[in-house]
Amino acid sequence: MARITVEDSLKVAKTRFGLVSLASKRARQLLKGSEPLLQSKNREIVLALREIADGRVVYAHPEYLNGSNEDFKPIPDNTEFIGDDEYFE
Repeated sequence: MARITVEDSLKVAKTRFGLVSLASKRARQLLKGSEPLLQSKNREIVLALREIADGRVVYAHPEYLNGSNEDFKPIPDNTEFIGDDEYFE
C-alpha cells in the first residue's frame, strides 16, 4: 500500500492543528473498538491519517451537517454560565 503523508491529510484537514486534533480523536475511537473505515494492517494513528486523507473522516462543520436531524444553535456571546463569576477579576 502507498505511504501516507501529512500533506495528503492536510488537503482535507486544512491546518496542522486541525489535522492533529482530528487524527488523535479518530485514533482514540479506533483504540476503543470503533470499526475502521478502510482495510489496513497499520497502527491506529496511521489508519486514522489514511481515513482522513481518503476523505472518510471530516470535521462536523455545520455545512457537513445539512440534512441532519439535530438542531444546532450558536451560543450568544452574552450568555452567562454557572460559576462564571469566579473567573472574573
